[in-house]
Amino acid sequence: MQPEDLQNLDEATAAPFVPPSERVPFWGYVDLLQLTVLTFLVMFAASAVAYFYPKLILVIQLAAYVLIYFCFLAVFKMKYDRDVFNSLGWRQTRSSLLAAGLGGVLLAFGLAAVASLIHTPKVKTPFDDLVNNPLSFALLSLIAVFFAPLSEEMFFRGFCQPLLSRTLGAVLGVLVTALLFGSLHGSEYQWAWQYVAAITTVGIALGVVRAKTDSIVPGTVMHGCFNAVSVVGLLAAKYITHK
Repeated sequence: MQPEDLQNLDEATAAPFVPPSERVPFWGYVDLLQLTVLTFLVMFAASAVAYFYPKLILVIQLAAYVLIYFCFLAVFKMKYDRDVFNSLGWRQTRSSLLAAGLGGVLLAFGLAAVASLIHTPKVKTPFDDLVNNPLSFALLSLIAVFFAPLSEEMFFRGFCQPLLSRTLGAVLGVLVTALLFGSLHGSEYQWAWQYVAAITTVGIALGVVRAKTDSIVPGTVMHGCFNAVSVVGLLAAKYITHK
């Protein structure tokens, strides 16, 4: 056998080169720690400013959401040279956005019915008085329906859930993320367990949608419609009270 025949044989029998697959998601727990610290600092600063300027609470909250996006930008763009929205799952999906919105509305009414059955206490929130002023109510609605759902879905279902699911599995990834999501909102409702349980349930529903669709778009729509029902309910409660 000639040397060139041996070379041809080696090339024919050699295993084809397969490039190593990228881990999904590509970020890790160090990035989670960094973004958590940055987000905490932003929210702490926003709370401190709101304490001294309570009338500007909505403007401050809106600014905080924008700053949180820049925190993501700092980690994703500067460290990985990746697009923030695309990396976090802001992508097209075959799922119906109309169905997602309807799901958010039905979830809101369903949880309201359960809350009534378990005698959930009435808790004053920082946003109750903002209904009295048309301008503040309009800004509250904008934040609740658009900016808050987008920011929260980016952080929880876009960033945390895929990382936790990679480590713990899909089911625990959804559950742990939902618990974190419910706990984050606990202070708004004076840590009443009924509210924390309700918001955690919402987080589970949003997490399942994220896992099924591999996108945060349907969950963001669902989240926004859920919040829209809450905003309308807040306005209705004020109207009934002052009638």
